[in-house]
Amino acid sequence: MKNTLRPSLVARGFTLLEIMVVLLIIGLLLGVVAAGINGFQASAEIQATDAKLQSLTGQLTSYRSLAGQYPTSSQGLMALHKNVGGMKRWTQMIKNEADLNDVWGQKFFYRYPGSHNPTGFDVWSSGPDRQDGTDDDIGNW
Repeated sequence: MKNTLRPSLVARGFTLLEIMVVLLIIGLLLGVVAAGINGFQASAEIQATDAKLQSLTGQLTSYRSLAGQYPTSSQGLMALHKNVGGMKRWTQMIKNEADLNDVWGQKFFYRYPGSHNPTGFDVWSSGPDRQDGTDDDIGNW
């Protein structure tokens, strides 16, 4: 007598089409997760740059209290790292020159007097696109 019972799913296995559908679903899920992680990373980089700007703002204020004025535009932020002005009451506020860079490895920009802050200074990063003067610049204004 012939066995007419259908084989179980385990014995039958999966077709190539079923495997491809499962792989497609896994790929889509991984793509959604990766896109979310990139969004978090970009936001974290902007926040870290903003924190560095706030720190530089505080250090420039301390510099002014010691020197009587902010560094000139030509002295720039390097005045926080080296005594570029030949001041007598100078204190090194930034130990590592790399701390004058944003998280994308670009130097922060500095201008005194500022165009955004005419009675103070402007300090800014060119932002994620690394191009000064674009909408993604991050500054103290």
